[in-house]
Amino acid sequence: MPEHVEVTTIERTITCRSCGSSDAFKYGKRRGVQYYICNNCKKKFAGTDGYPRMKYPREFAIKAITYYYNGMSYKNINHTFSDLKGISVAKSTIWRWVLKYSKMANQYVLTFHPRLSDVWIADETVVDVWGEHYWLWDIIDTETRFLIASHLSRDRTMKDALKLFYMAKLRSATRPKAIITDKLGQYNKAFNKVFYSNIPERRAYHLQSEGFASPTNINLIERFHGTIKQRTKIMRDLKEKYSARIVLDGYITHYNFFLEHEYLKGRTPATAGGIDEGIRNWGDLIDMALMKPRKNPEVRLEWEETFGIA
Repeated sequence: MPEHVEVTTIERTITCRSCGSSDAFKYGKRRGVQYYICNNCKKKFAGTDGYPRMKYPREFAIKAITYYYNGMSYKNINHTFSDLKGISVAKSTIWRWVLKYSKMANQYVLTFHPRLSDVWIADETVVDVWGEHYWLWDIIDTETRFLIASHLSRDRTMKDALKLFYMAKLRSATRPKAIITDKLGQYNKAFNKVFYSNIPERRAYHLQSEGFASPTNINLIERFHGTIKQRTKIMRDLKEKYSARIVLDGYITHYNFFLEHEYLKGRTPATAGGIDEGIRNWGDLIDMALMKPRKNPEVRLEWEETFGIA
């Protein structure tokens, strides 16, 4: 006779994603997914470990966002899920995940204040948003490689340079001693407004790049812009400014928290800046944004309202 083997079955407790109550009962199936209704708040939810209002397991959203910022198109992500999981996730669903959770994470990471070096580099480059040229402004720290601030604009004005410098000043826990830019005239006026000080100990200097071979050059951020241009070739949601802004900020979040650098000996810019807080992947970052929201009235996604320089 075959040997008797005792099998222990562990049942997963179903809890409401909205209020956390375990007082829920089955509410029928849709497309093979069991749904429940909460007796406490009367809201319906899928019986997976997905995020609120999501029928798929959260693993799908985390992998989709990671795949996307690592260079995969929505179509290829769909094919990967079909091959590995046997489930076809619509490209429009993946697009919504990228926008929703990128925006959430982007807002959350603005509350961190990295400790940076005292030399920063700023530059601007053209990106295409549905066939129209926009300007992407960035400022990066030379030592930690942390992208401190970024914004998207239609024009290349002093107000845009001013906005970039204000954003960087709010983000950083340290004050720079020098900021290197190209010879665009708008940078000089903006720099004086934000960083000029009569106090010698707090004084910062604006240095202009003299070319690729000069000691003061902007090669570091130009290499990053080359990477951005290569990546945006398959960013199909750069169709209008709102989604383009979220996706570009999402790529910068991915760059700061999840891309290891040879220069940093395998660390990420966030780790080098002392703000990783054990964030290993997009799942950790989204969980923190959902469970531990932080309020910072000076730092928000809508920078235009903060500075009044839209």
